[in-house]
Amino acid sequence: EQSDFVDDLYTQLAQQSVDVEQIHAESAPGQVEVVLGKQDDAMRLADNVVLARSTVSAVARKHGMKALFLPKVFADQAGNGLHIHMSFRDLSPQARLEDRYNAFRRTSVLGAMSHKGSSFLEGILDHLPALMSLTLPSTNSFRRVGPGCWTGHKVGWAVEDKESPLRVCMKAGSDEPSNVELKLSDSTANIYLELSSILSAGMDGMARQLTLRPKVGPSDEGGDALPDSLDKSLAWLKEDKVLLGVLGKELSTGFIALKEAE
Repeated sequence: EQSDFVDDLYTQLAQQSVDVEQIHAESAPGQVEVVLGKQDDAMRLADNVVLARSTVSAVARKHGMKALFLPKVFADQAGNGLHIHMSFRDLSPQARLEDRYNAFRRTSVLGAMSHKGSSFLEGILDHLPALMSLTLPSTNSFRRVGPGCWTGHKVGWAVEDKESPLRVCMKAGSDEPSNVELKLSDSTANIYLELSSILSAGMDGMARQLTLRPKVGPSDEGGDALPDSLDKSLAWLKEDKVLLGVLGKELSTGFIALKEAE
């Protein structure tokens, strides 16, 4: 039954030109992960997320099922996230050829991120407490955050650590970092606001040439605690001039008022 659903879902997405890398079962009962293909156009990626979500719901109904995107369905099982992987290319005229493919890694040092990649990470970390109000914008979202939830519970990063909110991923079969994964995201977010805010936070770090803080492992004592509620994250957002500037006064005022009313 599930294989028929997956086959139909893949076909329906392909007919809409939504590139899919993989569809596979996850750890919770009835849980399936859909991995969308890479895009160099953030707007196209956001459109694909919206199309994929609506298509999953429609195909599930067709097969007598109901698709749930709620972040935390079962208290004792893994929740539903919307993890975002990011890398970037250097398209400046003086860029080296390898950086035109992936400027996230530092080609001169084995296993190291580039200066721009490190500053991009630090920009996201610097804004992360406020950013969570846009990437996890519901009370239920925060039930998926904490130790053992594969989201992390501290403001920090690590290499190939699924318990870190920012996971630096290594290229398969090598010691080269390829991209960064943000785990503090789910389907209650507006993907357009979310992506624009995440990218703006990272680019703010690059513009300020921020130095990346030391990585934080699961047993390390370093790293500030993440906000444990939407209210606390909204309080951070109210003080974040960069993210408020991205949203604009009218949208940010309306967004905060709406979330506080909920």
